[in-house]
Amino acid sequence: MKLSKDQTQKITNYFQGQPVEKAYVFGSHARESANIKSDIDILVELDHSKPIGLGFVRMQLELQEILHKNVDLLSLNAVSKYIRPFVDKDKKLIYERIK
Repeated sequence: MKLSKDQTQKITNYFQGQPVEKAYVFGSHARESANIKSDIDILVELDHSKPIGLGFVRMQLELQEILHKNVDLLSLNAVSKYIRPFVDKDKKLIYERIK
């Protein structure tokens, strides 16, 4: 199962008001192997010209509320070099800020 159009639209709408440059889905939803219990894995490239602080945790909680699913939200800069190849292999762009 992949993200529905509705889920993708909700994520896009949400990130338009956040300091996020790009967002990718990765993991089981990107591989279309997710099931009803699967969480949604989202990787974001942040706009570092704007402070985020604890707002990152807030974004994760708000996405969970909007999507009614558990969400794993990762910042591109925080991904371990050991995990990065696996994330890069699966990731699919779902949001890009229009400049």
